[in-house]
Amino acid sequence: MSDGLAIRRVTLLRDDDVARALDPTLLRGLPPCHPWSALLEIGDRRIGVRVRDGALAVTEGDDVNASWDFSFAVTAEEWEQFCASPPRGMTSAQALVATGGAERVRGSREVWARAAPALDRIVDALRDSARSATPRRPDPRPPRPGLSPIEGRYLHVEVEGELQRIHVESAGSGVPLLCLHTAGADSRQFRYLLEDPDLTAQFRVVAFDMPWHGRSDPPADWRSRRYALTTRTYAATILAVADALELDEPVLLGCSMGGAIALYLASTCGERWRAVCALEGGLGKPGRFVEWTNRADVDHSGFLTSWVGGLIAPGSPTGPREQTLWGYAQSGPGVYQGDTYFYSRDLPEHAADLGPAGCPLYVFSGEYDYSATTEMSRAAAEQLGGELVVMPGRGHFPMSEDPEGFADHLRPVLDRILAGEPARTSFSA
Repeated sequence: MSDGLAIRRVTLLRDDDVARALDPTLLRGLPPCHPWSALLEIGDRRIGVRVRDGALAVTEGDDVNASWDFSFAVTAEEWEQFCASPPRGMTSAQALVATGGAERVRGSREVWARAAPALDRIVDALRDSARSATPRRPDPRPPRPGLSPIEGRYLHVEVEGELQRIHVESAGSGVPLLCLHTAGADSRQFRYLLEDPDLTAQFRVVAFDMPWHGRSDPPADWRSRRYALTTRTYAATILAVADALELDEPVLLGCSMGGAIALYLASTCGERWRAVCALEGGLGKPGRFVEWTNRADVDHSGFLTSWVGGLIAPGSPTGPREQTLWGYAQSGPGVYQGDTYFYSRDLPEHAADLGPAGCPLYVFSGEYDYSATTEMSRAAAEQLGGELVVMPGRGHFPMSEDPEGFADHLRPVLDRILAGEPARTSFSA
């Protein structure tokens, strides 16, 4: 079948495609919720869906007497792109909202937010009924049975006058490689780096959970405090951990908000680092701070897996992809939103004042990242005098969603760092 015929078939969304895709059991595994309904407007096709007791029913979308809790609109052109090899920002229903504008959702946004994981599944099923699913890279080889080489301990360290109990993981020996996790996540995102024997033969890989995250403690009054991470506190925490662990000229590697603070630290105290690798960071983006990640009427664990799911590359392996999302499903209430306060509101106030990096700087950018786009990464690299490393086919969480694919880009850079080579300010594309 030619591409043109394939597109026409997708755009038409024939009745048998819809019936096959939207099986009553499609939403199996999602938590029970109040009944809800939605009108999907895909090009000139209108499809009604109703969910009750976890069962999905398809109804006639053109019924003038029908009412819907919300509607979700996708233009014919968008649907064609969504069903082809999707570009950045068209990997899921939630990605379409995040990049194409919230106006595509009309009606009750509260119901939409509660239904977001189900809506992702419904729209994905419609797409997959009309074309073959995107091939995914194979899962990494599973580890051998027995104890992992990762060692975990608690570090008690004072940050800005407050004693913190921080969980630290490490493996290997050699040059310290200090890893910073993404917003709302924890150091489990670096499990593949920590268990990579080739990497740990040359590096002592260290990853820690920020306070409020993973196995690190929140403050004792966490129930009466609204968490909001600032640039100052974030930087102070990282420096306190590095000092307490006596890391000698470490390589700093951070992803997402960790990549953003790594850029800041490369500029403000670059002399402390052998080099900095900023993954999917950029210098802040206002649109990632949203109310739906911290509301009593929305399950934040479900919404978060939808909100960040579209940032994962469509070709990333199934196992690491699902483990990455599981980490987000376990995030504490309000933690992701508090992290995005740093990335979306506080850091941008400092970004314009940042000068050149005081160490070799490498800015990594995955093709499918619409939170920290390649354009944002390029601008950060230009401002700070770093080298841009573009990663085709990769997403926002490269070290956790596609560890082997990420290693293809990381290892050559680490080899250059060990050899003492400077970063190049001419960009790879």
